[in-house]
Amino acid sequence: MLTDEKLKTRKEIKRFFIAGFWTLLAETLLCLYISDLSNSVIIFTFMLQNALSLIVYFFAIVALNLSIKDNTYKFPYGTGRLENFISFLQAALCLPGVAIVIYSIWKNMVQAPPEISFGYAQIAFLYMIIRLIWLKWWAGSIMKRSDAYSPILKAYNAYFTVCIIEATLVALSLLIALWFQQTDRVLQARVIDIFLTLISSTYWVVNSLKVMKENFEALIDLPLKEADQLLILKTLSEQFNHYEDVGYIYSRTSGRQKIIEIELSFSKNRSLSEIADLQEAMKKSLSQHFSDVRFNLIPVIR
Repeated sequence: MLTDEKLKTRKEIKRFFIAGFWTLLAETLLCLYISDLSNSVIIFTFMLQNALSLIVYFFAIVALNLSIKDNTYKFPYGTGRLENFISFLQAALCLPGVAIVIYSIWKNMVQAPPEISFGYAQIAFLYMIIRLIWLKWWAGSIMKRSDAYSPILKAYNAYFTVCIIEATLVALSLLIALWFQQTDRVLQARVIDIFLTLISSTYWVVNSLKVMKENFEALIDLPLKEADQLLILKTLSEQFNHYEDVGYIYSRTSGRQKIIEIELSFSKNRSLSEIADLQEAMKKSLSQHFSDVRFNLIPVIR
């Protein structure tokens, strides 16, 4: 059963993500309206990023719903990869999103839009920064009160810090652009808007490709590298006098976890305690080489 403390924490985390979802939806709609009103490409870029983040928030709420059910909490097989799938999907969707942004930049350069209203853009960033500070404070307070918080929350807490810095720097840059605009240097102001968009888009692509790679590896099973297989053979050779023969060796990488199963033959006079001690010794040896390993010894009595 989930303890009262853990259940209470999980439910609060669920409320946290629900609040994050609705406030982000409001931010997305605000950015959509202001990007149309101000003709700023950087606001349009943030609007696209927010729209894709809504997908992650939605599935995070679904995952938390699963985690507070007692049967899922006890037997969480498969639910861990839900987060990997969500992250991979969001990163994959970012690539066409960046393509839309690049098209918008090209369109603004070829066919200049009406004057950019940088004052309206500040409204979006003011809401964005206030929302991020509030959510970061809430996430931090949950983590201080309990050590039973979700790993998703810890990741988001770090993510909010980066977003606050990014949003603040962009807002300050747009203030400079607004000053250029007020002093009749419209070209410089437009260059700042496009330059900020290019930096944000580049970061978006690089980060998306990194997230896609990490989560793709976590979603599929791969064979162990040759060096890893040699380490398994080394472990077997260290314990050669505790078994009679070696059968099949099953090994694979499942996400970040190494799964190793080995068939070993034993004579009839071997006791179960000896076999259990051997399994524990081999698991301890393998754990020294692999940070996350699941080992199983399959005994064959002859």
